[in-house]
Amino acid sequence: MADGPRATAPDFSPLTRLGLNMHAILPLASLERCWLDRLAAQIDLSPWRRIVVLANGGPLLWRTMAARGIAGDDPVDRFSVTAVVDWFASHGGDLRWRTLYPGEVGVDLQALGRAVGWHQPSPLMLGMHPRWGSWFGYRVVMLTDADWPGDAPTAPAAICARCEAKPCVDACPAGAVGVTLDIERCIGHRLLPESACAADCAARLACPAGAEHRYDEAQRRHCYTESLRAIRRWRGGQG
Repeated sequence: MADGPRATAPDFSPLTRLGLNMHAILPLASLERCWLDRLAAQIDLSPWRRIVVLANGGPLLWRTMAARGIAGDDPVDRFSVTAVVDWFASHGGDLRWRTLYPGEVGVDLQALGRAVGWHQPSPLMLGMHPRWGSWFGYRVVMLTDADWPGDAPTAPAAICARCEAKPCVDACPAGAVGVTLDIERCIGHRLLPESACAADCAARLACPAGAEHRYDEAQRRHCYTESLRAIRRWRGGQG
């Protein structure tokens, strides 16, 4: 095994200060076999030892971007990838890396979330995080040939199973939330003229888990507006 900075735990604090405050390192061999096989069918994994997952919880990342005037197309992706690539480059030496996500390679983000204890299933089809609540803040996934120590997975108590009130169910104006999400009903309601669900999600806002870490309204509006545009492009391409 290599020694020096390639084998010691890296310092993620420069990314944390930007709002990329969730980090996990996993040996490739620890991933779910079916997903690892799908990944290996797309790219050569032989040069790589670790997969590094960077994410954000809470509103700090968006606030950092706003303070720096980051705008344009895909601002969160562009800002996050630039920050992470610069962070990798700061290690110097012969360290190698490759960006998996965002990009053309199919990445099972929720499988990675399960592997590190960030993802629990929820009726909204988003993940539930023990601290951040309703969450899907995966930002960058990298491969590296470093021998950095891997993170031990955690197994937090099930959040939704302990929730008796289920306020997300009653709050959904489309009636799309139940044991699972009726995605067609959700999308249909979002596409209605003047839909209140076009730029936010009442069911998600009703969830009490991690409410104190909720994204700011501007970030929620950006995320839901972009997702609605994607839905319209997808619907327009059908048939």
